[in-house]
Amino acid sequence: MAETASYKMPARIDGGNASKVEKEIMELVRQGSGTLEIDMVDTKYTSSAGLRVLLLAQKEMRKAGREMLLLHVSDNVREIFDVTGFSGFLHIES
Repeated sequence: MAETASYKMPARIDGGNASKVEKEIMELVRQGSGTLEIDMVDTKYTSSAGLRVLLLAQKEMRKAGREMLLLHVSDNVREIFDVTGFSGFLHIES
């Protein structure tokens, strides 16, 4: 059975930490074989840099035939996903 990898997002994802977050998530994408769960329970804000990280991870997961789930997305972050159209292709669970 395929394993699930988990990653806990920081409270803010912006230009100051997006490259670190990207490196950590992409490492999980590369080494995993199952679902990638990204826990956003503490995340209150994401800039375009954070959106780019999620887009890149989603593309790589789809290429590998795997699934990425976003968990515990706050109303503020969900609104950012809605306004930018990311809600249409990200798998968001309450």
